[in-house]
This record gives sequence, C-alpha cells and structure tokens, in this order.
Amino acid sequence: YKRELTDEDLDDLSLNDRGSILLDKLNYYSDNNIWLTNTTTWYIILRAFWKQCVFVIFLLLPYNASRVAQPLLLRQIVLYIIDEKGQAYTGYLYALGLFACSAIQAFLHQQAYFRTTRMGMRVRNALSATIYRRLLSLSTASLQQSTTAAQTINLVANDASKFEEFCQYMHYLWEAPLQALIAFGLIWWSVGILPTLFGYGVLLLLIPLQLAFGRQFSRYRKTTMACADKRVQAVNELVNGAQIVKMYNWEKSMEQRVMNLRQNELASILRASRLRAINMGLYFSSLPLISLATFGGYWLMGYELKPVDIFTALTFFGLIRVPVTNYLPVAIERYAEMRAASKRIDAFMRLTKLEEHPPSNIQGETTMISMNNASFRWTETSCLTNITIKVEKDSLVGVVGPVGAGKSSLLSAILGEMTLINGDFQVFGSFAYASQTPWIFADTIRANILLGKPFDEQRYMNVIQACCLDADFVAFGETGDLTIVGEKGVNVSGGQKARIALARALYTDADIYLLDDPLAA
Repeated sequence: YKRELTDEDLDDLSLNDRGSILLDKLNYYSDNNIWLTNTTTWYIILRAFWKQCVFVIFLLLPYNASRVAQPLLLRQIVLYIIDEKGQAYTGYLYALGLFACSAIQAFLHQQAYFRTTRMGMRVRNALSATIYRRLLSLSTASLQQSTTAAQTINLVANDASKFEEFCQYMHYLWEAPLQALIAFGLIWWSVGILPTLFGYGVLLLLIPLQLAFGRQFSRYRKTTMACADKRVQAVNELVNGAQIVKMYNWEKSMEQRVMNLRQNELASILRASRLRAINMGLYFSSLPLISLATFGGYWLMGYELKPVDIFTALTFFGLIRVPVTNYLPVAIERYAEMRAASKRIDAFMRLTKLEEHPPSNIQGETTMISMNNASFRWTETSCLTNITIKVEKDSLVGVVGPVGAGKSSLLSAILGEMTLINGDFQVFGSFAYASQTPWIFADTIRANILLGKPFDEQRYMNVIQACCLDADFVAFGETGDLTIVGEKGVNVSGGQKARIALARALYTDADIYLLDDPLAA
C-alpha cells in the first residue's frame, strides 16, 4: 500500500460505453425517442445492437463445432486403444485434436461471454438514460395518473437490469436446440435410432415442463414486481410523512402495513423459488434418466453394449446436458422476465409528453414572452383561459392575486408544464426557475447552487451577495459553502433553502427568470 487510488489511475471509459453515446444511439433507432403503438422496447434494442448479436453468433459457431468434434475424437481414441495394431502417431494426433478443441473452446467462449456481458451493460445503461430523459419530458398529469415514484425507480433499478441478464443467456435459445439436433444425429449413428429416441423422449419430456415453468415464473415475477411497487411506495409515504406518523402515534399501524405488503411479496418470491428448485432438480437428474432410457432400450433390444458406443453416447449426452437442461431453462426464464419488463417500459414510454415550445431566436427581439388568447390545462379541464400577456426584454413583471388564482399555474404554462388548448404562445430565450417550494439535494451548498455548471468565482460571489448567503456562510463556520446539506436540506432553515434555490436560478445566467414567491420563507 503506497497511496489511495484516484480517478487519474483509471483509464478513460470507452466512447461506446458512455451513457450519452448509448442514449443517442437508442434514440436514433427508436425514431427520435418515439415509442409507437406497435413498437416495443426489445425490438428497438435489437435494432440498435444487432451487429453485436451477429458477432457473438460468429464466435459461437466454431465454438459449437469444436464441442461436437470432441466426442468424435474421443470415439477414435477408444477405437485406437482397442485396436492393438494402431499406429502410435494416430493416437497423438487424436490427443492433439482434443487439446486444440479445448483451446478453441476456452478462447471463443470467454470472448463470447465478454461480448454478451458488455452488450448487456450497454443495453442497461442506454435504457436507464432513456427512461430518465423520458421522465423529464413527461407531463405532470401523466405522472400523477399513470405512474408513481416507486414504479419509476423499479423501471431503472429492476426492469432495465432484466435486459442485461437476458443478454448473457440469449444465445442459448438457438445454441442449445442446435447442439441437441446435431447430437441426436450422431447418437443415432452411434447406437441406433430406437435407443436414441428413448433417450431423447425423456429429454423432450423435460423441455415442455421447463417451458411451462418459465411461463409460470413470468406470472409470479409480474406479481412480485407489483408487490414491490406497492411496498416501496408505502415506505416512501412512511418516510416522507414521518412527522405526521409520529404525531398521531401511527408507528405500529404503518409498520404493519409495510410488513403485510412485504409478506405478499415474499409469498410470490417463494412460489417462484419453488419453480426454480424444480428446474434445478430436473437438471441434476436429467443425465442419469436419459442414460437409463437410452442404454435400457439398447439392452432390451438385444444389442451388445460396446465401450466405444457407451463412451460416445455418454459424451454426447454430457455435451447437451448443460445447455439443454440448465442454460436453456434459464434463458427461457430470463426471456420471460425481459418481456414482462419490456411491457412495463413500453407503457411508461408511451405516456403523454409535454408540449414542446422551443425558444425562438432572440436576436432583434424585444418581446421575451408572448401569449394571445392562450388557454392551458393540466388534465381535461381548462385551468387558464384566454390569457393575453406580453413581457418585454429587461423588464420586471409581477403577478399578484389571491390563493388559487393561478399564479403558479401561469409560470408552469410558461415553462411548458401545461398543455396549450388554443391560442398563441411564444417564448424567446432560455429559462431559470425558482419554485415556491425549494428543491435541495444531499450535497454541498456550492454543488446545489452550481448544479453541474462550471465554477465562475466572480459570478458565484456576485450571486452569493445578491441572495444574502454570505452571512449564512459565515454562520456555517470554516466549511462555508462546502457545508454538506442532508436530503431535502434537513440541516438548513427554510429561509436558507429559499436563498440557495434562488442563487441556483441566478447563477444559471438565463434570458428569463421565473420566480414563484421564492422569499416566502
């Protein structure tokens, strides 16, 4: 140990692995982020990443060829041992062939595993970024009516990861049946048609069971996700309303509510785990059952069991055992989970977006905001009707009125948060917005003000003085603006929250500043 690791010790992330690049790629193949009625998430993913899928297929074809060649080489080695007149170099060639097959498998399998894992990571990152961008563009009415915070969190935390898990197993959907078909022909050539049919009869009996388990597992998975959504929502309500819960002594009842939802979730997980246990039991018992059926039929037909035939058949059965009885069911299970997650993401991506009112060119314009008989609504009912207003450049405009008159709604309409029903509405320039309820996140005060923008010391100090935060920084002591504020600003006062939020808006250096009574606290 010499020193701690820093960011400089790590290489730069590849361009193709960066979230911004993956987001643009997915948006390009989704027709500029438009999820049509007949378009599904998995289809868009396939369009965006089909080249990686094809490359993995080209890696796995010689890999599977080398796997099939191994039992044939083993058969030749057994025949060489039985034949006392065989040439010595022949045995060495067969052994060298086995070594070459193993080397090819080791190289190609690791490359394929790396490629599928990396593709899964890219798919997950692209979906997470797309969901987040979509969330920022959804209308308030859609968010309130169609989804909750818990469901949105699950989309990023759980559903996007289902695509990553499926990418690691998707090739077994074609690889396992292909290996089983090739092995069927070679076992037929080795021990005959009827013993082969006996063995594959047991194998074909196991596959429908696994498919049925996969479909049932998908149903249990949907139930589990629904229960998880309700539980996370209940926990969020409990945390956000902790003061009220404490005041009314509701701790026991709220705890019982969360525990009941958790019990429902665990019951669904238990049923899914039982199905998974049955699948694993089928995997461990598959090879003995298949061998018993094959060689039992071979013996009942009066054939003589020869070592070369036994070794060859057992090797081929061992070849298809893992892909068919283990990975294929897992791939089916992951596919079912991915389709269920895809439907949830599809429903989210088709929610109503905000109406876009892109800022016009402000060169030569003296009017910054223009409304002419404009009417806006949140849902179906009109909220603001026949609004006519013109805000000139470098002017200060105040909107006054009683509670519920629509002052905050007017600012929301200017921001594009409301739907324009009729009339004309134009905006010239960029926005900075300070809401009536300050939004503070867990970080330093400086980070809350900068919000990811470059640090300009002169402008920063001017903003601090304009918002009267310099006295607060002195009160914070040595840490000053580097003081860590908790989630939602729990360790700063209401007035300090308002001043921090106002400073954030002023530091933005926008053309239009919208202030919704930011100094009410």
